Amino acid sequence: MSAASRVRSEPVDRDGRPVTADEILEVAGNIVERHGVDALTMRRLSDDLGVAVTSVYWHVGNRDAVLDGLVDRLLDRMETIRAVGDTAVERVASLARELRSTLLERQHLVGLAHERDRSPAMFLPVQQALAAELASVGKHGAEAALMLRALQVHVISSVLMDRAAARNASHGTVDPDLWPANFVDRELVAALADPAAYDTVFEFGLIALLGGLGVND
Repeated sequence: MSAASRVRSEPVDRDGRPVTADEILEVAGNIVERHGVDALTMRRLSDDLGVAVTSVYWHVGNRDAVLDGLVDRLLDRMETIRAVGDTAVERVASLARELRSTLLERQHLVGLAHERDRSPAMFLPVQQALAAELASVGKHGAEAALMLRALQVHVISSVLMDRAAARNASHGTVDPDLWPANFVDRELVAALADPAAYDTVFEFGLIALLGGLGVND
């Protein structure tokens, strides 16, 4: 088949515009992030794209292949996370913040990667970047591994708490009536009764953790 014939046979949308594999995966990713993995069907994907179902199969294959493609795109995104800042603290903190942001923005895709046993590959780029920053301040071996894991646990725990709060507004709050009436710090109790601002909690914990780990400017 000639190149010209291949171009003419390439699937197009209802307006006659060629549809690319990247476009299909972009729309599929939007469906997954808005509505969850179960909402992604080949019929819905083709309807959102404005193409025949056969066009999706032509470019990326079946639904399982689409899901694999979405995980690959997520892994590509993780590889773009870079340390930013003039000091070790700033650079490590930037990696932690960007990792948290990515996990929050792509929670369904992160879950999909986990289901497909791709989590180690997903976290590897950030782990390597963190390891490089820790090495730059003299942290190596088991000590560096413990620091790296502590940072990763802090990020992931914050993400889980944030998601839980999004599902239940009272998550993380306390009932003031359960505290003794004579508890000395009533201001603390009142503050704990308010919904937690997990962005603020994450930042406080991150800076405290970096100081405790001995990651200095």
